[in-house]
Amino acid sequence: MNRRERISLPIVFGEKQRIEEAFRGEWHFTTVEMVKRDGEWYAHFVLKKAVEVPDEPETVIAIDRGEHNLAVAVALSKNDPCKPMKGQFWRGEEIKKIRGLYNHIRRRLQEKKLLKKVKELKGKERDKVNQELHIIANQIVEYAKQFPKPIIVMEDLNGIRSNFKKSKRLNRRFHSLPFRKLQTIIEYKALLEGIEVKYLTKKETRNTSKTCHRCGHVAQVKGRVFKCPKCGMEYDRDLNACINIAHRVMSSMGWGSCEPPKPANEEIGVKPTLNAGSSRL
Repeated sequence: MNRRERISLPIVFGEKQRIEEAFRGEWHFTTVEMVKRDGEWYAHFVLKKAVEVPDEPETVIAIDRGEHNLAVAVALSKNDPCKPMKGQFWRGEEIKKIRGLYNHIRRRLQEKKLLKKVKELKGKERDKVNQELHIIANQIVEYAKQFPKPIIVMEDLNGIRSNFKKSKRLNRRFHSLPFRKLQTIIEYKALLEGIEVKYLTKKETRNTSKTCHRCGHVAQVKGRVFKCPKCGMEYDRDLNACINIAHRVMSSMGWGSCEPPKPANEEIGVKPTLNAGSSRL
């Protein structure tokens, strides 16, 4: 076939696609990529859409990530910037199970020199992980939508993997978690809902995991609970870091400082109760 020859092919759209909206002018085409998978050709259309976000947000939704909890969210209001609201956790257990299962299968196949089978597994693992990421991202965006004029704040992850140096086992588990992919999905889903997304630099988030969100004292953290030797506060370490991220961005937005902040609600449990991959305080 002449490479310059044009041919017409029928296109079958999958479910839950936005192509019809694009044809109505609600979305705009940017690029299209042809991909062959299992003997069939797929067209990946990249679309864009202009969205409006509030000029002056009223609620900061801080998102932190880690090996123990894939994502942690907490909300702080402009009207009461020192009182965290409705902390929620996403453990990402299903993603960890998928990664662990496929890692085990790969090792077995490599031992048997079945390298072609190893290559075939990559796409299946990616699709299953992406599905779980979309579920978590949807839940995070829904969490943000319950608050007035929210803005989602996350840490810029440049250099995150090179800076994480623990045991061989923890390194493998940490590096297998798709933090950046999750952030990308959260961002575009949030923007579709008119929710702005802001990223903080590594410098701006320095010591957020070691700082007491109540009194500001910096201390070493051991275990899953942050115990402040100065004011005596005990709090889930990931949620404490998340609140500190919110405080930093709120200060930069001119919402005032929390020096000293109001005590956290001590009737709230320190450790999250897990439920279907996510939990709330």
